[in-house]
Amino acid sequence: MQKTTYLIHSIDDSFELRATDRNHQITIDQNHDKYDWISNNQGRLININDKGHMNSAKDYHGQYKNTTQSNESTRPSKIITLTKLDDLNIDDSLFVPMITGTVFDKFCTTEGGVLPGTNINVAGAPGVGKTTVLLDLLCRLHEKGKKVLFISAEMSQIDMARYLQRFPAWGQIPMLFLGDYCDHDPKGTIESVLSEGYDIVLTDSFTEVNDTVKEANMMTRGKTESWFLNLMSEHNKAQNKAGKYTTFLTILQLSKGGVFVGSNKLAHLASAVMYIKWDGDSNSAKRYMEFEKNRAGQVNKKLYYSLDNGVKFDEPRFQRDLFNDEVLEEERSQLNNESNAFDELFGIRLNSDNDEDLKKNTSSEDTLVSSL
Repeated sequence: MQKTTYLIHSIDDSFELRATDRNHQITIDQNHDKYDWISNNQGRLININDKGHMNSAKDYHGQYKNTTQSNESTRPSKIITLTKLDDLNIDDSLFVPMITGTVFDKFCTTEGGVLPGTNINVAGAPGVGKTTVLLDLLCRLHEKGKKVLFISAEMSQIDMARYLQRFPAWGQIPMLFLGDYCDHDPKGTIESVLSEGYDIVLTDSFTEVNDTVKEANMMTRGKTESWFLNLMSEHNKAQNKAGKYTTFLTILQLSKGGVFVGSNKLAHLASAVMYIKWDGDSNSAKRYMEFEKNRAGQVNKKLYYSLDNGVKFDEPRFQRDLFNDEVLEEERSQLNNESNAFDELFGIRLNSDNDEDLKKNTSSEDTLVSSL
């Protein structure tokens, strides 16, 4: 009984089986009775006999790798275009910050607000208030006339409604509850909603959104992540009906080791990475924000906040910390100047030529002492 060996290739929402010894393909779409079986055997070889029976085998000889390398070697070279920044046609609106009216504006960027077309990743421990504080900022931007959207894949409508008594402004924020579309193409739902164009989109969380789309739309984890990152990039560039340079605030989940869950692509796409932490080990400790990466502002500066009566930023403490940093920097600069003045007073010149002369003199003195 003859058999043909095929490699599995994922093509959008389908799989394509490609024969290893001849030019022959078989398409397996979602209606095929072997779709789920093929999905679970990705990375393995599929053997089909002349009666149509299928089984899988491990790729001991690296046929997937060899095929990939062969395709790469025959792929035409991409035309490389060098860019001069002076030649770019940059929209001036990209440099106009979106203002919340709080000290967060100064904390976020040197321009004083959230910049359009950027991506801010936000990570933190459970219960520290990531969603709460970011939704509050979203509400403030909404009150300033910005078009905002909250994509929730972690909480339901009832979960969110319980917060309304404490945070009544949330009632006016457009929200997409992804759980309502698990059986109705969540991928297409997100694409359709974002196509309208928004100034800023808060996603809670990146992992849950991707898991929902992956399961409902039968996609691999890698393809799902690439799809969402490409979608963010398109809207960063105002590729939507409203022509808005969308900014994404994206909540990340953390592993037990405190590392965010996601690929390096997500980190590289981010304009800024902000952590929200407890100032201590217990939930009774104070909360604060801190940028560990920020292309448009300061890093390693703490902004404390509380949730006792709505979201309250500790602006006096933030301003005091900035002032103390300035004083320390001024003192450090003054000490350096005084040190240089002291050296000049006693005729010590710290340059390479004098250092060489000093070495020669020292060597001569050592020789003289040795001879004595």
